[in-house]
Amino acid sequence: MNNRTKNSIYSLILVAIVAIVWFYRDSQNPKTDILPYIFISGEAQGTTYNITYSDVENRNFKNEIDSLLRKFDLSLSTYLQNSEIVQFNKSDSLQFQSPYFYPVLRKSKEIYEASGGAFDPTVYPFIEAWGFGPEKVDFPDSSRIEEIKKYVGFSYILFDKKKVKKEKEKVSLDFNAIAQGYSIDVLYDFLDSKGIKNMMVELGGELRVKGENENGDFWAIGIDDPQQEVGQQPERVAIIHLDNEAISTSGNYRKFFVYEGKKYGHSINPKTGYPIQRDIISATVVAPSCMEADAWSTAFMVTGLEEAKKILSSQDHLEAFFIYEDENGDLQHYNTDNLNGKIIL
Repeated sequence: MNNRTKNSIYSLILVAIVAIVWFYRDSQNPKTDILPYIFISGEAQGTTYNITYSDVENRNFKNEIDSLLRKFDLSLSTYLQNSEIVQFNKSDSLQFQSPYFYPVLRKSKEIYEASGGAFDPTVYPFIEAWGFGPEKVDFPDSSRIEEIKKYVGFSYILFDKKKVKKEKEKVSLDFNAIAQGYSIDVLYDFLDSKGIKNMMVELGGELRVKGENENGDFWAIGIDDPQQEVGQQPERVAIIHLDNEAISTSGNYRKFFVYEGKKYGHSINPKTGYPIQRDIISATVVAPSCMEADAWSTAFMVTGLEEAKKILSSQDHLEAFFIYEDENGDLQHYNTDNLNGKIIL
């Protein structure tokens, strides 16, 4: 998905540092029993990807990975006019042409229901109206927002394993808040099918890991300080250790615009049609799949802290770390109990 609407706040986190440490330790203490680690990178979905894995056969899968990402975009990118999702948005229904559309619809419905509608892929008309889509537009007035509300709602989407259709003519989908995570899962599954036991798959700051890094440790991922100015040297407020898990962070403090002195972030509340004004300014979610981590990190930006806590109490497969503003405007941290022991503040 080119120029992805969702801002990932910890792009390329620790990748360079980890690589330097690996090379240094290898040069100081060479080990003959460690599998060779391969590092590949490239561009996709308007951002970059970085993949590290060990392989006894020393295989380089870059060509296969680039091919998978191109096929993925032909299904779910709103920036490619011949993609499946663009075809659906212009029509009443779609027969699935790829294996990617149905799984992301199914997971979207699951999280839409579990989040009480905070996560809703039919929010796309609002994203376009606020100028966070492919085209820039004028500031929308309240009457425009009220009109769009009539055809935003995942309940207007009907689907099965073969096709999807809409119940209202102007309903349209945008999977930018879940598809990037899903594409990481697709790459992860591909490498897993090749027998890869240790890997980190990162795209646009979201990632999923398996096994160990080259030092035999858990993969360690840093979370950026949201108060940091763009262009400054990254500072971390936390480090999270992952054990065969995925992680995604959402925030509004890097992608926004200012209109008449007021800041408008790119995360839209699908219920109101307006950019969110909540206490959470950075939501990090650890989940079994990156598709889930991606979607839930977006959903919690919409729900706010207290509602997020309630949801998390019934979603024990999720771990979360939030940076939020208290009633005095001061930044505070919150993490779920199941993240204790894996997070360093």
